[in-house]
Amino acid sequence: MGRVVQLGAVERLHVRVHRHPGATLFPLLQDVFGHRVHGVPARWRDVVRRALPAGAAAVVGPLLASRPGWIPDRLALVHDLDVHDVTTLEEELASADPALLAEEVATYHAAGIPPAWRPLLDDPAGFVTAYRCLVAAAWAAFAPLWRDADALMGRETERIGLAAVTGGLDGLLAGLGGHIRYEENILKLPHPCPGHLGELGSRPLVLMPLASGYTAGMYGADRTDALWIAYAVPGLGRITGHPGRPGHGGPKAGGDGLSLVLGPVRAEILRSLPRTPTVGELAHHLQVGVSTATYHCQHLEAAGLLRRERHGQRVRLLPTDRGTALTHLLAAPVPPRRTY
Repeated sequence: MGRVVQLGAVERLHVRVHRHPGATLFPLLQDVFGHRVHGVPARWRDVVRRALPAGAAAVVGPLLASRPGWIPDRLALVHDLDVHDVTTLEEELASADPALLAEEVATYHAAGIPPAWRPLLDDPAGFVTAYRCLVAAAWAAFAPLWRDADALMGRETERIGLAAVTGGLDGLLAGLGGHIRYEENILKLPHPCPGHLGELGSRPLVLMPLASGYTAGMYGADRTDALWIAYAVPGLGRITGHPGRPGHGGPKAGGDGLSLVLGPVRAEILRSLPRTPTVGELAHHLQVGVSTATYHCQHLEAAGLLRRERHGQRVRLLPTDRGTALTHLLAAPVPPRRTY
């Protein structure tokens, strides 16, 4: 149970949405130094890399390149989940006790300190100072790109709010990605954390859309005040200059509630189910690969919105009563916003 969190009844979840600059910046820094697991666009990586001071990069780079499965929240830039500006993040780093950070790392790695953590343990104050310089320089370069994401973040906040009030959180949670799996009121997380939660209880579930990479994602399941999950904001290709990624065509974002809640691809899948397609037929209709169609169908199936049924040698996809009800509920166009 170390990697599972029981959410309880999804319709009773207290869900919050935060546009957190630190959560967006940290995966970007990892991709600049590491193995590009977060799908940060090459142009963005280059813009940030050129801005980094060489001395600070030499100190902090090995840790970021190592892709640690666990890292203290202060270094992951998410210690305060309510932060909305990087100035506050920099102040938090400035007020951090380097010795306590080193002690936290040493305790977690009591069986043996990985080499990438050695710069922090050997010179805690020097490491934190270098990290502050790195964060400040990276953000100065990235800030204009962050501002470009305003519309995407606003749309995602609306999507989450709509899902919360229409009973669509199952489908939304099933599509978070980033190796996080949702099944029947349970979140399955890929890495254990110290003091990992077993049950969400009365804590809020904080969702943090990221505007840094197509596959960006991280989470924190060891806090007493919240369970937070950061994931790539849908539609990132609209501001990166590569609108086809990751869908390479296919359905475009619509103005109906179903597209806002599930995203255009999964919304179109639900609309196609009355024709009982195979996965291959569905992939052709969506103009995506079979593996991509399978991935989306698995999440919709986990949320109880579609089912599979064998017909001879073919497996066809059919809507469930729940999927049909959700499709009908959200099929109407979103009403225009009222102004006061």
